[in-house]
Amino acid sequence: MKIFFHASIFGKQYYEEQYKTIVGICEVNGHHVFADHLIKRDYTVTDKFTKEEHQKDFQKLTKQIKESDSVIIEGTYPSIGTGHYMTIALNYLKPTLVLYQNNPHGVLVGDPNRLLILRKYSQANKNDLEEKIKKFLVTARKKRLKNRFNLMLDDEMVEYLDSKAKRNGVSKADIVRQLIVERLKNNDR
Repeated sequence: MKIFFHASIFGKQYYEEQYKTIVGICEVNGHHVFADHLIKRDYTVTDKFTKEEHQKDFQKLTKQIKESDSVIIEGTYPSIGTGHYMTIALNYLKPTLVLYQNNPHGVLVGDPNRLLILRKYSQANKNDLEEKIKKFLVTARKKRLKNRFNLMLDDEMVEYLDSKAKRNGVSKADIVRQLIVERLKNNDR
């Protein structure tokens, strides 16, 4: 599986060990991880990028997200850039795991996106962290949108979906998926 890993590059000075642990867990379990943009860099280098270098870097990272099967974010240290790449990943329908040590931002907690999974971890308990990552990757395989079918609806159903989609700022297909996910959670099989 291809995984895109991201976290705060400025926060790396405080959490580098955690970043490397997460990447290492993924690699030891046979996954390819896009992480060089973070692991092999320092924020002082990226702060000196020209506009063109930032654009090239953004295009490269966006391409890596597109090529990935899932995304893992270490979100303990807040970062606008990390949040932006997470949003890009979710827009590309990539299952996304946000790992954190304290409390996640309220925006994340309130987001109903079925592809967004939040998990608290402790660096001291690497076995628990590894289990959380493994469980996410199993779930991510299942959540990849790879099955398509046609659906015929009457005008009333379409009006309902249009209204709900507009109100929630998502697509009609997302509304249908959310309804199915709710039914699955209620064990309505």
